[in-house]
Amino acid sequence: MDLRRLIPSMFHRRVALLMAMFVLASLALTGKLAWLTVARGADLRAEAEAKLVRQSWVPTHRGRILDRKGRVLAHDRAGYDVLVDYDVLSGRWQEREATTLARHAYTGDWSALSDDERAGLVAPLRRRLDEHVNAMWSRLGDELDLDPDELRSRGDAVVDRVEAMHERITRARIQREIDTRRERGLETNAADMRRVMDLASQPIAEQRQSHVIVPGVDDKTGFHLMSLQAKRVHAPGAPLDSAEELIPLMPGLEVQGSTRRVYPYDERVVDVDLSKFPPPLRRDGFRSVTSKGVAWHLIGRMRDGAQAEDVDRRDTALRERPDLRAASLLPDGTDRGEYFDEDAVGVAGVEQSLEARLRGLRGLRRENLLTGEIETLEPVAGRDAHLTIDVELQARVRALLDPALGLASVQPWHDSDGVARGVMHFGDPLNAAAVVLDIKSGEILALVSTPGVPRDADWHDQGFASQSEYDEYLAINSPYVNRAVAKPYPPGSIVKPLMVCGAERLGKLVPGETIKCTGHLLEDRPDVYRCWIYKKYGMTHSDDGHGLTPSEAIEHSCNIFFYEVGRRLGRQGIADVYTSFGLGRPFHLGIGPEFAGELGPFNGINDGSDLESWDPILLGIGQGPAAWTPLHAADAYATLARGGDRIAPHLIADGDAPIVRSRVNIPPEAREQALRGLWLSANDENGTGHAVTYPGGRREPIFDVPGIRVWGKTGTATAPDLVYDPDGEEGPLPPEVRRTGDHSWFVVLAGPEGGEPEYVIAVVVDYAGSGGRVSGPIANQIIRALVSEGYLPSASGAAASEAPKQATEPRG
Repeated sequence: MDLRRLIPSMFHRRVALLMAMFVLASLALTGKLAWLTVARGADLRAEAEAKLVRQSWVPTHRGRILDRKGRVLAHDRAGYDVLVDYDVLSGRWQEREATTLARHAYTGDWSALSDDERAGLVAPLRRRLDEHVNAMWSRLGDELDLDPDELRSRGDAVVDRVEAMHERITRARIQREIDTRRERGLETNAADMRRVMDLASQPIAEQRQSHVIVPGVDDKTGFHLMSLQAKRVHAPGAPLDSAEELIPLMPGLEVQGSTRRVYPYDERVVDVDLSKFPPPLRRDGFRSVTSKGVAWHLIGRMRDGAQAEDVDRRDTALRERPDLRAASLLPDGTDRGEYFDEDAVGVAGVEQSLEARLRGLRGLRRENLLTGEIETLEPVAGRDAHLTIDVELQARVRALLDPALGLASVQPWHDSDGVARGVMHFGDPLNAAAVVLDIKSGEILALVSTPGVPRDADWHDQGFASQSEYDEYLAINSPYVNRAVAKPYPPGSIVKPLMVCGAERLGKLVPGETIKCTGHLLEDRPDVYRCWIYKKYGMTHSDDGHGLTPSEAIEHSCNIFFYEVGRRLGRQGIADVYTSFGLGRPFHLGIGPEFAGELGPFNGINDGSDLESWDPILLGIGQGPAAWTPLHAADAYATLARGGDRIAPHLIADGDAPIVRSRVNIPPEAREQALRGLWLSANDENGTGHAVTYPGGRREPIFDVPGIRVWGKTGTATAPDLVYDPDGEEGPLPPEVRRTGDHSWFVVLAGPEGGEPEYVIAVVVDYAGSGGRVSGPIANQIIRALVSEGYLPSASGAAASEAPKQATEPRG
């Protein structure tokens, strides 16, 4: 073979092969380049340009909440929070730092020392560090113009709260682990238990962070404290030339910028005129009452840090509200109102229900790093929310229900069953609710529930000695429940005027008809279905032989009359009367949970088919299987006053004129009879709501405001005992009855003398006894509050305005 001819041939083939491979590679690269340029060119160009754009959100401001007169009830305020690290509050920093200083100061072998020897070296340094922290509190008090002891006590309260929380969480972790092991069939020995306890007792987040001691300081103070926060000094006992032994001048101090939600009217001082109180409580002059949490149940509160349910609620609002979706979403679908980790969010009351309105929308700032061009989408501030309440009237009513004044605490003239049974005692506070409603508009002017809830106050701040004592208080008093709209109450005798209207409408009561009070409904059973006057005094309201008109039956609150009305109405008729006046309808006020009312044995509303045959008899006097709220009572009486027009009570003002949602067909004769009965009840000396006899035999009218006309009805509603079980169903301590007796009702229509009713006042006091003796004087004082705030005319003001006219009239 000729090798000289073979070698070039092989060379050429290899060159050709390499060229082919190069061409193929070039074609692949060209194809890739073409695909990138043509198919994905726009996307890649946008991605590259995006890297040259710096994008940042511009914060917005939450909308305000205002009352009917424009007073600001809630608004955002920029400032600074002063925090202290938990390790300093708990003393762990001092102990850790003292140990470190002792080790550095001891030149020998630290590990060779005994525990007692180490403790002997650490103790004096710990004392000096404690003194250093005390000096920090004093310096901080000087800077903030606050008592250093108050600041220390705030820190101690944080430690108590966090340690109690850690203890509860630890117990829960241990129980959960034990339950898990039990479910898996694993036995737990002592070694296992130690491991479980070690794991369960790990620190919680609150033990690793700083806590707010003083919220919302101004800019100047915040900046100055920041400068102090950065300063460091030599640690006590450390060599002066040792840079390693420097410690903060203000140990644990941290200053953070913040925007806080401020509630200017949350605490109000109200001057109450005691000279107009019932005789045993009457005093000359005024008494100042500080009310905290004046509108807490209505406005609600905020929480830092959105949770899953908040995000879900936002998503639902965006789906269901096209207007919100159009305003909130950017072209790429980004929500300008999206929740970030530390966002504040409304979690109760109006703050929650109007979250989407109040929240506002962030702005957006885009800066092109290549060209320097800046595009800005301005933020949209949250819209204000206007409420129908008058916060000053709200504060006055709240003050009147303060047990310290005596109107809402157990008194000798109340005739309390709780006192008779030894369960309650004179002076015990009474929980209550009150509603003031404008009849023409359906606007709620005041809606109060006690006990109130001080904003951002734990059990220490409220004067409780321990967490368990506070837990007992919560179980018995339920302060977080808005009694005015969320707690079920049997209506009692306040339904009797409604029964007259419903029975005449349904043809079960003939206009002008009278019914005799026989003392007991059933002729052969004097022990059941009795009238209150027969039960108490052995008398009847018909001892002179005449029957009662509907007005007289309301005046005397005769049970026999309304037992008979209930019996005539029957199951469907009685259900029709209750539901026609609003029972079973929630109000959707936007302030939190509401009780819609119930009629029947199954915690709901029905057409009467589930009622027992005897239920209508009891329901005729407001007892039996029925429950509603003070707002239901106020709404029903407002409907009666309007002649049957139902205007839904509302608390959020939307600027629209009131709309008649439905109409109850109340015969004019029935309305006249009902109103006359209410007037007689409050004004005739024989009316159950006219007067109270006080200790010593002194009898005084309940309503005594000059120039004001009052229509009213008492109610004394049987209530189940309130039982408190100290340690649960299976604990060793037996349950105890803590409240017993009847709930006290009084519902009042009020207007100027000679005029029509203008306002409804509904008052209920838990386990207080007689409606007239307890709730009546409270309702009278609320009428005075309406006069003071200008809703009802002042007789003295009218006389004063007329005096100049008389003086200038020409003589004969």
